[in-house]
Amino acid sequence: MIIAVFSIVIIFAMFFRIPLDKSNISVAVFFDDNNRILFYTGKEDITQDVQLIIPFEEVKISEEEFLKKVSGKYVGNLEFYGNTDFIKRFYEKTHYNKIIKVHYVKPKELQRYNSFSLFKRLWRAVVERSVEVIILPDSDISLDAFEKFSNFFQISNQIPKPDDTDWNNKIFSILLGIYVSLQMPVAIFSFLLLNKSWLFVSIVSIIGTIACYFSSKNNFTRIANFFILGALTNFSLYSFAYLNDLETYRGVKLSLIILPAIVVLKTLVSPRIERKSEKFTINKRQLALFVVIFLSAGAYVILRSGNYGYVTEFEEKFRLVLENIFIIRPRIKELILIPVLLLSSDFKNKYVSEVFAFLGTFALVSIFNSFCHIKTPIFVTFYREIITIIVGTVMYSIVVIIKNLVNVWTGKV
Repeated sequence: MIIAVFSIVIIFAMFFRIPLDKSNISVAVFFDDNNRILFYTGKEDITQDVQLIIPFEEVKISEEEFLKKVSGKYVGNLEFYGNTDFIKRFYEKTHYNKIIKVHYVKPKELQRYNSFSLFKRLWRAVVERSVEVIILPDSDISLDAFEKFSNFFQISNQIPKPDDTDWNNKIFSILLGIYVSLQMPVAIFSFLLLNKSWLFVSIVSIIGTIACYFSSKNNFTRIANFFILGALTNFSLYSFAYLNDLETYRGVKLSLIILPAIVVLKTLVSPRIERKSEKFTINKRQLALFVVIFLSAGAYVILRSGNYGYVTEFEEKFRLVLENIFIIRPRIKELILIPVLLLSSDFKNKYVSEVFAFLGTFALVSIFNSFCHIKTPIFVTFYREIITIIVGTVMYSIVVIIKNLVNVWTGKV
């Protein structure tokens, strides 16, 4: 009942949210020799021609002094290579409202790309992270990629305005608190922190990952529960600072690891685990293996969270294949772990079932984590997660069919 009611709320809210996200998608492309762009370390002169100032490396001046120097010009929040800490401090102290997201391809990176793969990088920067300005080195590959890119996007000659919204996220913060409290009543005390919005949302949503897991009747309702939890969290944080990457969801590492840790703890200390039980016996070797799996999986998920994790060449090519098939790439972790989660209830061996259930928790927190990237347009996140869940469920169904066929052929049924 709770899932049904809040699903209707989410669907209704989407009719208002999608137009806002679509209106924020606007992009300009410049080459790095354009005199309107300045990579700034604090030493360079800011001329009249400069329209976009991008703090780069370590800026040697104070935020207040920087405010005087920018004098109404756009400030670029450069992803991956920029001085994001300085930008965030600058915004926190001044609330300067002409900060935009910038993506830069360094000249030395071009050797990794052909024109198509570079085009896909630019595509992802706009579709998945909603950047306003792309800066390219002047080269034949860049020109070819730009031509492909311009076939899909209406490219502005002027620097676009920052993403903005008049969304009432306070209402959705309250709905998030209600949703979690209905499944874990102790979460009602979190409303004491409602005036501290970011803290309230972080605490309630992290508690929500525990509540949504243990209050669900089966793994399918768990997936639905985490989807709704993620959507409500996203709606609760939708604001200028989060849209422009000046604020991020706080507690992301904790939200990824606390549920798997609790599931492991519950498995190891549960009264059901008795050495004399025929249903579930666990020896020291199995316990050691369980701990190794927990530590390895937890470390992998934490290291790979965010946008800065190392990606192998093989994985990059596999991502490109998935992107070409589905337009927006499903999340690989979830494609693997959703079938694992669903299979966990099919094993008769309790130990194997518990291991699969534990690994499956990473699929659930990954679904939730997808919605914590507020700068990604919500229709992109919805499409990606729905496609990932559908494909993961189909993979699970194929495994079950194969297993049943094998059992029939071997006479085990």
